[in-house]
Amino acid sequence: MPDLDFAGLDRAAQAAFKPDFAAVRHRARRRQRTHLVAVSLTALALVAAAASVGLRAGEPPAPVPGSDVTPTPAFVPSPGPSATASPGPRVGRTAHTGPMVAGDLDHFYLRWYDCDGEDCATMVAGTADRGATWRTFPLPLPDNAKFVVAAAAKRTLVAHYQFGAGGVPIRQGWLASVDGGERWREATPGTAAQVPEGWRVVNHWLGHRFQEIVAVDPVTGDVVLVPQTSGLKMPEFAGDVPAEAGIWASGYERQRTESGGRLVGQGSAVAVSRDGGRTWERHVFAGALTAGDDVALDVATRDGRTVYAVGRVGAALVVHRSADGGRTWRRTTGTAAVGERSVRASVRPDGTLVVQAGIVSGDRPLMFTSGDEGESLVPVEPAPGAAADPVPGADGHVQKTWPYASGLWLSADGATWSYVSPPDLP
Repeated sequence: MPDLDFAGLDRAAQAAFKPDFAAVRHRARRRQRTHLVAVSLTALALVAAAASVGLRAGEPPAPVPGSDVTPTPAFVPSPGPSATASPGPRVGRTAHTGPMVAGDLDHFYLRWYDCDGEDCATMVAGTADRGATWRTFPLPLPDNAKFVVAAAAKRTLVAHYQFGAGGVPIRQGWLASVDGGERWREATPGTAAQVPEGWRVVNHWLGHRFQEIVAVDPVTGDVVLVPQTSGLKMPEFAGDVPAEAGIWASGYERQRTESGGRLVGQGSAVAVSRDGGRTWERHVFAGALTAGDDVALDVATRDGRTVYAVGRVGAALVVHRSADGGRTWRRTTGTAAVGERSVRASVRPDGTLVVQAGIVSGDRPLMFTSGDEGESLVPVEPAPGAAADPVPGADGHVQKTWPYASGLWLSADGATWSYVSPPDLP
């Protein structure tokens, strides 16, 4: 397996594979930016420990029963540990799952570890019938390797991995599968000035810490990295924006480093690229849009023309709207008291703005909808829809329950939702 030589992978890998407690903290606060400058490779090696760097041969797929006996959970999960823990010392055989991703409205995939004591094999489970039946496949990686999975089409997957132990150097790379995870190949990514036409941007499935734009060919599984030149500090790409609306990111105008190496953003901003990441338009909001330097805003749009930037000032929800694709903005009259709750927002296919304040049940979440472009906010019962990702190549949406659960909420119209449970695993 040749070494990978593209710029930025080492930085992205070090950040993407931080221990799971960091992911929990991030999701619990949604957009609170408490990033560290660097990750200790020593600590990373401990959680990604492997006995050797050799790749394990594939095994025959094993059918896994569905989990329709599992009751549909409450929409807002209870606070607690993430659905999986980093591989570590264990007794007996256990399964530890990660987030579920969608290939289309029927094909879903779940990364998981099959642990026997301290040895945790890397696995992917897949369903082609919306969770009624599942099959599992091993990845050609050493035990305990850290990895994340993204779907670019109904049967096209990529996995970004990293492993190493003791005196063995940290190693990272990419795998690709075009048959739903049954067979994998090493994928050496290329670089490009912009996302090739028809390729899928998968950053929102891989994690917010990838600074480059990661795009995947839905036919071949090839990977390309596009330099992120938006000018934003600590950018986070919006996953709930249709591809035809452009590539949108929120972040900051500048950043500072606090004691202990924590990066803190200053000056809320958004940026958009309409040519696959080659060029960007940026807007920095004047004054305080959010409650503090390390609380970011959420950006939401369906068509790339009517765009919302939702945040809070003190305890008040704030909505800014652009009618010209982000070139000019004005604050709407819609507001609500949300305390210190973090905020997320999406736009339904019918143009309704959906805003959720609070992530887990302990937050006592609030939800609002607006049918008049943010000028008024109507309280509604919390339900999926405020972080609804479009499904690749299909008319439909999904919303993750990660990191508190491994299931996925599914909707064909962005309004009516059902739940896909993870499979029963060993």
